[in-house]
Amino acid sequence: MSAAALARKELRQLSRDPRTVFVLVALPALLVLLFGFVLTLDVRHVPLAVLDRDRTRASREVIAALTSGELFELVLALDSEADVVPALDAGRATLVLVLPRGFGRELAAGRTPTVQALVDGSNATQAQTAQAYAEAILSATGARLSAGTPEGAAPLPLSLRLRVLFNPELASERFLIPGLIAEILMLAATVATALSIARERETGTMEQLLVSPLRPLEVVAGKTLPYAGISLASGSLVLGTAHLAFGLEPRGSVPLVVAFMALYVLGAQGLGLLISSVVRSQQVAFQVSVYATMLPSLVLSGFIFPVRTMPWPVQAVSVVVPARYFVSALRGVVLRGSGARELWPEAAALAAFAAVTLGLAAARLRRRTL
Repeated sequence: MSAAALARKELRQLSRDPRTVFVLVALPALLVLLFGFVLTLDVRHVPLAVLDRDRTRASREVIAALTSGELFELVLALDSEADVVPALDAGRATLVLVLPRGFGRELAAGRTPTVQALVDGSNATQAQTAQAYAEAILSATGARLSAGTPEGAAPLPLSLRLRVLFNPELASERFLIPGLIAEILMLAATVATALSIARERETGTMEQLLVSPLRPLEVVAGKTLPYAGISLASGSLVLGTAHLAFGLEPRGSVPLVVAFMALYVLGAQGLGLLISSVVRSQQVAFQVSVYATMLPSLVLSGFIFPVRTMPWPVQAVSVVVPARYFVSALRGVVLRGSGARELWPEAAALAAFAAVTLGLAAARLRRRTL
């Protein structure tokens, strides 16, 4: 057989395997599109909350200057200082601007008023960029507003008193470790569970389980609980290592961290069971599990790149990525000290994901018993 004949044979064989053709041809183009839209160091639409205690034309112009472009998005107008820290605790705002009483009067008199800004440092990259943007915009706005004072004083920038909360050193490892935990747990739990069912099918023991007195939900529970315990132990070990190596100590409730980890792991295991109910071999189960978990958890979870800066179609896709909610919850509890009252949307999303994946896996197992 000549080389040309062998090449024609390989092409015919590839034409009968659309999965391989997709991986070789379509997947690289899809990855370029995805990373091109998502992987950007630009920070846009930073959630901004404002406490305007002056309520003058000058204070309104400062707010308008911050929100005129795509850098900041006004999401909250606060009524009192008691609302400032809760807005940051709940993750509703990344930067809170406090304009004091007498702000406009100080400007009119040619003096330099002091403006306070509080930044959520749990996302170190976004906090640093938001801080730089706010300083530049406020400096230029203060100079513009003070240029026309009656006294004819030289234009002066605003005096900005900046305070970074939750991560004052803006240490990147504290911001990255929750995302790493999400990536590790999702990949490990999904792959391990998918391989366990695929192994049963390859060795011929899956049929014995399905015809046994065990109900489908009992089969699901028996297959998930051991790996759930191992995954929770692994996540706890990662948190302990981060505490010893980087000084990362949870500010919030440790049992709440464990509860979020349990919900997340159960959902990941449900996904693994669902994948293994579709594929036939351990090799394919491993490949599908890696593709279904690693890339979405890395790119679409807010692990590195804020979801708010992504195009709206990508944001819509990220709604179904459980790592997005787990990363948000873990950063809330570990870095900000948030409680269940602030993080109930994340808990509800993770519980829904676990219920859907485990329910679909049990339904497919039940269908195979008929």
